[in-house]
Amino acid sequence: MPVELLSESERAKLSRFPEEIPREDLRHYFTLSEEDRDAAGRLYGDANPLGFALALSALRYLGFFPPDLTDVPEEAAGYVADQIGARPNVLEGYGTRAQTTRKHKRQAIEHLGFRRLESKEDRERVRSWLVERALEHDRPSVLIETLCEKLRRERIVRPGITVIERMVATARREAHEESLRRLSPLLTAERKSLLDRLLVPENPGERTPLGWLRRHATANSPRALLEVLEKVRQLQRWGVPGWDLSALNPNRQKMLARLGRKYTNQALQRMGPERRYPILLAFLKRTFTDALDEAADIFGECMAGAHKRSKRDLREHNQAIADATQEKVRLFHRVGQLVLDDSIEAGDLRQEIFRRVSPLELSAAVDEAEAIMRPKGVRYFDFLDRRFSYVRQFAPAFLEVMPLKANRGGAPVMRGIGVLRRMNERRKRKVPSDAPTSFVRKRWQPFVFSGENGSIDRHGWELCLLSELRGRLRSGDVYLEHSRRHADPESYLIPEKEWPKLKGEVCEQLGLTPSGKERLKKRAGEVKRLLRHLDGLLSPSGRVGKVRLEGGELVVPGVEAAGEPPGTEDLRESIEARLPHLDITSLLIETDAQVGFTRHFTHPSGNEPKAEEHMRYLYASVLAQGCNMSLADMAQSSRLSYDRLRWTTRWYVREDALSTATADLVDFQCEQPLAKRWGGGTLSSSDGQRFPVSGKVRNAKALPRYFGYGRGITFYTWTSDQYSQYGTKVISSTVRDATYVLDEILDNETELTIREHTTDTDGYTDLVFGLFDLLGMRFSPRIRDLGAARLYRLRDDFERYPNLEGRLTGQLDLAVLEEGWDELLRVAGSLKLGYVTASLLISKLQEYPRQNRLTRLLKEHGRLAKTIHALRYLESEAYRRRIGRQLNKGERLHQLRNWLMFGGDGKVRRKQEKAQTCQAGCLNLMTNAVVVWNTLYMQEAIRQMDPEGDLAEALGSEPFEDERLEHLSPARFDHVNRYGKYRFDIEEESRRTGLRPLREV
Repeated sequence: MPVELLSESERAKLSRFPEEIPREDLRHYFTLSEEDRDAAGRLYGDANPLGFALALSALRYLGFFPPDLTDVPEEAAGYVADQIGARPNVLEGYGTRAQTTRKHKRQAIEHLGFRRLESKEDRERVRSWLVERALEHDRPSVLIETLCEKLRRERIVRPGITVIERMVATARREAHEESLRRLSPLLTAERKSLLDRLLVPENPGERTPLGWLRRHATANSPRALLEVLEKVRQLQRWGVPGWDLSALNPNRQKMLARLGRKYTNQALQRMGPERRYPILLAFLKRTFTDALDEAADIFGECMAGAHKRSKRDLREHNQAIADATQEKVRLFHRVGQLVLDDSIEAGDLRQEIFRRVSPLELSAAVDEAEAIMRPKGVRYFDFLDRRFSYVRQFAPAFLEVMPLKANRGGAPVMRGIGVLRRMNERRKRKVPSDAPTSFVRKRWQPFVFSGENGSIDRHGWELCLLSELRGRLRSGDVYLEHSRRHADPESYLIPEKEWPKLKGEVCEQLGLTPSGKERLKKRAGEVKRLLRHLDGLLSPSGRVGKVRLEGGELVVPGVEAAGEPPGTEDLRESIEARLPHLDITSLLIETDAQVGFTRHFTHPSGNEPKAEEHMRYLYASVLAQGCNMSLADMAQSSRLSYDRLRWTTRWYVREDALSTATADLVDFQCEQPLAKRWGGGTLSSSDGQRFPVSGKVRNAKALPRYFGYGRGITFYTWTSDQYSQYGTKVISSTVRDATYVLDEILDNETELTIREHTTDTDGYTDLVFGLFDLLGMRFSPRIRDLGAARLYRLRDDFERYPNLEGRLTGQLDLAVLEEGWDELLRVAGSLKLGYVTASLLISKLQEYPRQNRLTRLLKEHGRLAKTIHALRYLESEAYRRRIGRQLNKGERLHQLRNWLMFGGDGKVRRKQEKAQTCQAGCLNLMTNAVVVWNTLYMQEAIRQMDPEGDLAEALGSEPFEDERLEHLSPARFDHVNRYGKYRFDIEEESRRTGLRPLREV
């Protein structure tokens, strides 16, 4: 039975020359050596030398011979023909004799040192290699591409594409079998029975255990936490934490776990054991890790909620007291007036008071006055104490189930947790007198030691302990075994034993030296030079419009927008007038035809529907999520099947596919001449875009400035200087942007080479400055009130800077940095080699209750980098303008994204973070599709307006540039219809008699 992993168009594309060959590839692969020309020159006839030369070039470039060598792009044929003195049109007579072409191919193989995949050793070696790759990546398209490149690199002639498909299909099947073999020690008869029971409901009509495990919490509540803890407890009963899956590549473990989350029960039951059991093992292992992280997050939110509600109750109480105080003051004022009234006899005073104020009213006022007079010191904790029963709903189960461990900093808290666990087990109410209390901070002490004779109060001690546990989990002093986000912080860095072996490679990749002495010396010289220059630019009299001193204060004026070159607005209007009007659906399809990004949306199983109808559903799914429409609305608007649309979304529109498809769009934009006028792809910026949510969403936060009385989330995006957006991430709206700013830069898989990055004030901290510098990039944020910020000088710099003396209030100690350079290198290497994400590392370092040595080192290095940036920013208006121009590009794209997110009243309605991540990815893809389409048509409009003039020349490779082009923007949308089209079929409706038939139920 033939294997079909590719569509006909994909198969044809992999069997012939591409329609266009980049000039760089022409020079590299189609340039003939002297030996090549000699070999071609020995052949008789006009066509044979050229045909043979093209066979050489094809084998070098493609790794195989296309069926028809004459079907080569004209530019390539002409390029090769010129080198051997032939005319390209002689190819028309080549290939009339099959025997001749077969002979030339044999000669080309021998000449270039290639060989065919015929020997048993080669076949077995390639098969083993391909099975290993299939254990890492299961997608057929990736495996086919990887195999073709492997064969070309080893100078093995690639077989026909149908043979390649069979090899990949066989490797994928063997990879499933190999996975089962490697995991066979885990697959005892008892465990197989357990895995099979996951697919069968315990009682008819109930959810299967697999379905129960797949569900994620949608709220931060005790009930939700207890349900997650029950999952953890159940997985512990099954022994999942002890399962060792290290025999499988981590990528395959992730892929298998992802399939376990997506496949239906019926699909898993139909699978053979070689696929079903590895999938379920990996799913359970990953689910345990995810459940630990989810439980820790909900615990933190519940504890934070208890504190937040206590503060709110305190505010309401204080307001009530203030109101009551006013009432009592007025009442006692009335009483006082009566007491002081000389006209009232002493014997009648009491009767007169009660005539004006009833005894009941006066008694209540006295009681309230007594309450108002209570000591103020522990009022907040009084209200927190009222939340004790709320905390007890989940705290005992959390401490019982979670595998908590501690570093030295968390040891006192862990000792307290041990005592509390024993108290819970034995149902003891009183805290032992020798219970640990060293974790109790000063402000907690009146609450904790409020028992008789200053003894430990149970409520105060337990609430303090649990609050400290939340903080220590965030910082990493206390961690969770088997967790991913709450693991031991030491595990995030390159292990100390491996560091000496990797240190050289890290230094080479980052361009750093093992000692750091030269690097720090260079940075010190830069600080001194900039200080001298800036001090010389400043004068007490000041300069209007420039950075200046006024009354000893450093004034940094806002950067005014640079004036546009004459004729820019006319050019913009001329281009806009030529852009075609079209629907957003047509834009998406046309851009895909240019870029081919949908080839990455493959089914995890590799079985791809080939029908054109499937593409309609794929486009509809991306469009629905990118424009914030529900799938039901999209199905109704497009007259597509809702069930099929939901199936396509579930199986095809995944985070990894969206990321790769977006990278294709970014890379395509990189190649456009107009985009190169906007930037070189080396500068980028990032910023958050906040969206309100609908209903209860677990990761949504309250932020009145943006969401009013509601809650919301943030889509954080990274924008290149070419107007492409190469990354997006769903983050908390209450966490500072600086935590995430490095993530997508380090994970960037596009052709952009980011060397400099900018943000607004929220995107920077000293830590981030230090990490950027260590990673070999420049960080250039726009910092609010920089004129009032502290500036640093070197500790050993005794030079005077008269105009800056008042601002140089900090000192930089480079000796400390030199001493700790190895630790800084290890952190940078851990980020560069992917041991940890930047956001996870930064969040842990920021959450430490006391700054540890590593945090202090990074901050000190960050102050050095920040000082250099601040001095550059102050001395150069061009530098400030460049930063502002890049940030403005991100703002323009935010306007486009807001325009695209028109559905659902602008509120994100997806509850799960994974679904939100896919929606953010679809929005990013849609944004880039609009940018690419606009760029292509703007280029075409320019060529049409000025086919042979300066503008057309400026779009080419000539050095001439028209400055007006830099002021154009592809972040436009007035010409695009984002809504559906309404049909007003009067004729059809006029023929209707009676009512429409009701739907069947």
